[in-house]
Amino acid sequence: MSETTPPRSAPRAGPLGAAVAGLNAAGSVWIIALMLLVCADITMRGLFNAPIAGVPEMVSFSIVGIVFLQLAHTLRSGSLTRSDLLLTYLGRRAPVLKRLALALFNLIGAALLAVALWHFLPSLESAWTRPERNFMGNPGFFQIPTWPLYGLMSIGMAATVVQFCASALAALRGRDA
Repeated sequence: MSETTPPRSAPRAGPLGAAVAGLNAAGSVWIIALMLLVCADITMRGLFNAPIAGVPEMVSFSIVGIVFLQLAHTLRSGSLTRSDLLLTYLGRRAPVLKRLALALFNLIGAALLAVALWHFLPSLESAWTRPERNFMGNPGFFQIPTWPLYGLMSIGMAATVVQFCASALAALRGRDA
């Protein structure tokens, strides 16, 4: 943090903050469970020459799910990658323009992710209504249905859209969301 950047205040709690924190916590617990699964697979493979079936599929499934569960928290905590060069300049020269730029950034983010969610929902609907045709993995060896992953992705995208909107409103008010 530079000398000219004030420390970021903690985001205000509330229903959105609790929901975002809950999704983040679920993602963190999922990471721990995944680590235990991988360690168990390595142990079973090394000691008994009997690996756990489907671990690579579960890991690839999990990485995507975890990213979407924790995306809204990443945005809320100010950890989403962005270039702050213009914002730092505006913060020194024109704080009102900085707030407007932040609001615009967040509104564009909300719009883009809402469009992505809108186009993704048919995939979720298909996976839900025809689960017998929507699996990940190797047939006959290990398969996992895609609808839980698609559902988590949709929940994560929706939460992030709402967080983008809350962040835009907070920027216009001159606070953190």
